[in-house]
Amino acid sequence: MDKFRVKCNNCKNVIDVENLNGVCSKCGRALQTATQGEISIYRMGSPIGVAVGYGLYLNGEPYGHIANKELVKLSLPFGTYNLHCTCGLTRRCQDLVVELTPENPIAYVKARIKAGFWTNKIIIEKANKEDMP
Repeated sequence: MDKFRVKCNNCKNVIDVENLNGVCSKCGRALQTATQGEISIYRMGSPIGVAVGYGLYLNGEPYGHIANKELVKLSLPFGTYNLHCTCGLTRRCQDLVVELTPENPIAYVKARIKAGFWTNKIIIEKANKEDMP
């Protein structure tokens, strides 16, 4: 069964759930999920930063972490979303804007780290369904 990551509308706690009709583990309130679309994010495996989770941000708001070779599915209402990641001291990121619509309800995305001379940079790019694990 797929796991989804949702943010509680009441306390803003980010949790992984299997049942989108569940309750928040922090405040106990029912999760209010307007499940119309999904962003499926895969963090590609890399020996750089392998022990550190990427901080995941959606429209500037924290949305948990994503581990090396992990797939995270975000259940979201239709709309436009800016994805940003951080890794340790690496704050440089090639952000990606995705739009969820009735015609395109699922966005497939891959994140990877690109080693640099002075600093690393996280690259977030669109992917195809076939590219996902």
